[in-house]
Formats: sequence, structure tokens, C-alpha cells
Amino acid sequence: MTTLARVEDQQFGPAGPYEIGSDLWPGLAKLAEEAGELIQILAKLVGASGRDRYYDGTNLRERLVEECGDLTAAIAFFTETNGLGAEVDARARQKLALFRHWHEQG
Repeated sequence: MTTLARVEDQQFGPAGPYEIGSDLWPGLAKLAEEAGELIQILAKLVGASGRDRYYDGTNLRERLVEECGDLTAAIAFFTETNGLGAEVDARARQKLALFRHWHEQG
């Protein structure tokens, strides 16, 4: 019987550009991948008129939580690893204040 190796146990070659472990914008590829996965869930929510169940039975709320968490981690890794953390954090605080203002305005 053959068992599949866990991703954590697999050996990979040297990281290519933009991959985690690379010297050139490490984590950029993962950031793009995770952003795309969140966009897919957002599109499904829109397509389902906001219902948390998709036509195939997928629990969109659970998937939304997973993909938001994955993207948050990818952003944190990318900004931290590439020395962008302080600038991105400052920008995020400004945007969050604006979003909250818009929400209060209805």
C-alpha cells in the first residue's frame, strides 16, 4: 500500500522567483494564489445572492473564513519578509478608518 506524503514532509528543489524561500519578492506567488482563491469564494457569494450555501452544497461562510485567514497570513508573510510591514500597516489603518466611516454613513 502506498501512502501520499504530507506537504510538510515533501522535499522540493530551490525556490523559484516569487516563491516562499526565494530571494526575489519571496511570498509574492503565494499572495497572488491566496488572493485568487478568496476572489473565487467572493464571486460564489455574489452568484448565490449572499446565501452561505452554494448550489453544489459548499458552505461559503466556512470557505470565506478559510480563505480570508489564508490571505491574511499570506499578506503578513509577504509584507514582513519583504520589509514592507510598517508602511503597509500604516496604509491599512488609514483605509480601515475610511471603510468604517463609509459604513457609518450607510
